[in-house]
Amino acid sequence: MSEEEKIGNSDMSTIFLVEEKDETRPHLSQNLRRYGYRVIVASDEKESIESSSGGRVSADLILVNLVGKSADEVLQIGRRIRENTELDVPLVIMAEKYGRALESADVNVSDNAWITYIEDVDQLHNLLTRLLLG
Repeated sequence: MSEEEKIGNSDMSTIFLVEEKDETRPHLSQNLRRYGYRVIVASDEKESIESSSGGRVSADLILVNLVGKSADEVLQIGRRIRENTELDVPLVIMAEKYGRALESADVNVSDNAWITYIEDVDQLHNLLTRLLLG
């Protein structure tokens, strides 16, 4: 696990990003940093739990994007990560496959957990801002 930070701003929110795809991980973390977030990165559920269990990670939001799994599967994984990291923070799941009717929707599924059906990067940024600023 690596911590990637934007230098100089100690008031930034921290996002714990779980992203499996090697090709996507650097781009997504870079975009999040560009928006002013600190980003802690794990490549999958196992790594995120091993490296952060018992309160070893401090983050303001957990963002999970796991390919090849349904939104419900990823939601359950995200909840296990949140439970094992002992973080009582918003959980955002990035859905990979969905119908046109869900495109651009952000759905609060329960207990401060969200599934976002992303149309563009601005949509993700707007949701994260809304959740982090309350």
